[in-house]
Amino acid sequence: MANCTKAEREQIAKFDNFYQLSTHDVLRRIERHTCGCCYGGNSWTTEKQASFMGQKLGLSPQSSLIDIGAGAGWPGLYLSSISGCSLTLVDLPETGLKLAADRSIQDKISERVTTIVADAAELPFEDQSFDALSHSDLLCCLFSKEKVLTECRRIIREQGKMVFSVIYITPGLDKIDHERAVLNSPDFIQADAEYETMLRECGWHIDEQIDLSKDYQETCRLQIEADDLHQEELIKLLGEKQALDRMCNWRSKLEVIESGLVKRELFVCFPNNS
Repeated sequence: MANCTKAEREQIAKFDNFYQLSTHDVLRRIERHTCGCCYGGNSWTTEKQASFMGQKLGLSPQSSLIDIGAGAGWPGLYLSSISGCSLTLVDLPETGLKLAADRSIQDKISERVTTIVADAAELPFEDQSFDALSHSDLLCCLFSKEKVLTECRRIIREQGKMVFSVIYITPGLDKIDHERAVLNSPDFIQADAEYETMLRECGWHIDEQIDLSKDYQETCRLQIEADDLHQEELIKLLGEKQALDRMCNWRSKLEVIESGLVKRELFVCFPNNS
């Protein structure tokens, strides 16, 4: 965390606060309505998408999976539960990882789950330590995207695989639409290059690239629907201004997605060993 920018440190604090709030019953019900899961997740990954990620990673009880930017453990804990794989959860906000550790005990998988506070750009693991690697909407929430992808390449085994989702601004927008997209997206959505280029330059081969934008739009719509259903409870929990601002922000985000200004994709990647 020492190398994080001020903006990144502020975001870590914001995520810590999110994970503290995520244990409240109303937010868990909203999460289940929106994504079909109940882990206090901070990405847009649905249960269906998480299952698809597990299939693409080919997880088994013999696999070692690392989930980076793991938050409170979604979807890593779920993937370990359904596959039996060993799991390492890495993130900077400690609150989420503590919740993940508690959930692993609740789910009776704690003997194969490890949580580590670490920067995704400086992972404390030896080369080729893991069979499988995942992250969900992480790269759009941090500045050092290339460093993270390079570190991921370093710690993955030669026959390993990485599956991740990411939100990005649609290329070629005019200035007004670009600014609108930035305003209604994760804090660090802007990238110096397209992800296809970054992945190639960081030593990855793209096996599949799947557009999740329609799913992203539907999940955001469900988020709005869930907040509307539980508006009174949200106001009691967050206060009227924060609750109403939250709902307004979801609607602005949905308009940007519907307008095609931002995209969400899933990448399935292999190490480029050439």
